[in-house]
Amino acid sequence: MSSAVTQFTQEVEPTRLKSDLFEGKSPDPGAPRVFGGWLVAQALAAAGATVDADRLPHSLHTSFLRPAEPTLPLTYDVTRTLQGRTLSHRQVDVVQAGKLVVHLVASFRVARPETVFGHGPGAPDVPAPETLPTLEQRLAGLTRPLTRPQLVRRNPVDIRYVEPPTWADETSAARPPHNALWCRADGELPDRPLLHACAIAYATDLTILDTLVLPHASALGRRWIPRSSLDHGIRFHRPFRADRWWLYEQEGTTMHGGHGTVHGRLFDESGSLFATVSQEALFGEPIEHR
Repeated sequence: MSSAVTQFTQEVEPTRLKSDLFEGKSPDPGAPRVFGGWLVAQALAAAGATVDADRLPHSLHTSFLRPAEPTLPLTYDVTRTLQGRTLSHRQVDVVQAGKLVVHLVASFRVARPETVFGHGPGAPDVPAPETLPTLEQRLAGLTRPLTRPQLVRRNPVDIRYVEPPTWADETSAARPPHNALWCRADGELPDRPLLHACAIAYATDLTILDTLVLPHASALGRRWIPRSSLDHGIRFHRPFRADRWWLYEQEGTTMHGGHGTVHGRLFDESGSLFATVSQEALFGEPIEHR
């Protein structure tokens, strides 16, 4: 297990202060702000700590309201909005220095066995992850500054892009807003389904917005376009493990007036769809690399 995965496993579950009140921190105090995927993962962990162990998350929606400072503590205040026979609903307010920075709502359900009534789309046909370059190999070939430091700063996820990502494509060639990459936790995780869901919440926020930039790569050249996530939603459809290879198919649905929407589908190694993702973001004016 990598040191980043060990840190993720140890710190993603915030410390319980009271029954429904928790405290957490950023794993990377040297970053310019707390990574959004970390906030989603830790808020989900706080919500999950207030439901019975037989209930697993099936949906969540996160609104990012303000950037969070990585050197200050984060308070996770959970409200038990529903405790039903098979469903539990929670909302989590993430507060820092007296200000609300993130609002998450999550729903949990009792796991049910599979029935004959089930279907889902098949996974796209892409090369196997073992045949694709690692992040380290992609980085070794860079001739310009890396604009995505979150990919390498304490990153607990092994990522294998099917095609070169925007930050590693020296041609700056435009292409359709579709992306695919293999991911897995960079080490084996404990057998705790909630922890695996938190790992997915973290990983799905790392790369998805890059897909919206692909059609505009030629116009951008070697400039960077700043972006800020507005929200992040996930629906979990079936059991999964975040430490086994899963394929992350991404589609940049639309971008207009600096506002973009992107969707993602997650397939396990057998080709079964186990989660879907959506995210909105605001994009700024392109800037030169610092």
